Amino acid sequence: MSQALDLATQREHAMAIAAKYDHSHFKLQHEATSEELKAVLMYVANEANHKQRVIAGLDKADTVVDKQSE
Repeated sequence: MSQALDLATQREHAMAIAAKYDHSHFKLQHEATSEELKAVLMYVANEANHKQRVIAGLDKADTVVDKQSE
C-alpha cells in the first residue's frame, strides 16, 4: 500500500483486511500476511497522528476520520 493514500482510502483498505480476520487482533497477528498487518497498523498510526493534530489545533477535523461507527 502506498503511503500517498489518503486516510479515507487507508480506512477502507484496513477495514476490509480487519473484516477478513473477523476484527480479531489475534487472528490478524497470526494469520495475516506481513503486508496486511503493516497496512492495518499504518492506518491506525496515521489516524492516531491525525487525531492528535486535531486536538492540538494543527489540523481541521475530518468527517471520515472522526466517524465512530464500525
